[in-house]
Amino acid sequence: MEQEAHFSIGEWVVHSQYGVGQIKKTEVMPLHGKRTECFKVQVRDGAFWFPTNEAENPRIRPVASQEIISKVIKNLRRKPGNIDHDKKYWTQRIKDVPLDSDLVTISKLIRDLSAQKALKRLNDTQIRALSKFKERLMFEWSAITGVVIEEIRTQFNKLVSESKAKIDFD
Repeated sequence: MEQEAHFSIGEWVVHSQYGVGQIKKTEVMPLHGKRTECFKVQVRDGAFWFPTNEAENPRIRPVASQEIISKVIKNLRRKPGNIDHDKKYWTQRIKDVPLDSDLVTISKLIRDLSAQKALKRLNDTQIRALSKFKERLMFEWSAITGVVIEEIRTQFNKLVSESKAKIDFD
C-alpha cells in the first residue's frame, strides 16, 4: 500500500542532491504538461520544488530526529574503526555511503575518514568527500536542533578531536 508523504510549510527536509532546506511556501508550477501545486524548499545555495501530493519521494525525506543526533554524537566520540586501509577500500566505502544516507552511517564514515586524515593518508577525492559529508551532517544537525551552524561546527570539531585522540599511532 502506497503511503502519502505529508510535509508542511516551515518543515525541514533533506534532498539527496540539494541537501537540507526548509519548506517556505506552495506555488503552482508547470510539471509534466500540467499545473501542479508544489512546495518551494529554500536550501543554502538556492531552492527546489516538489509536488505537494507526491507520495514517498525517494529523493526527499524529513530531517532526522533528536534521538538520531544523540546516536551521531556517540559515534563521533568513539574510537575510529580499523582505518589502516588502502585507497580502494576508502573509495568503495565512500561509494557505499551516499549523501542521502542516514546520519548514523554518515557519522561513522566521517569519524573514520577524519582519523585516516589525521594519519595523513587521504587523497583529494577523499578529502572532498569528507568535506561534503561533514557539511551535510552539520546542516541537518543544525536544522534538527535549531542551533546555529557555527556552534554545531565547534561541537562537531571537539567530538572528532576526542575520537582522533583514541587512535593508536603505532
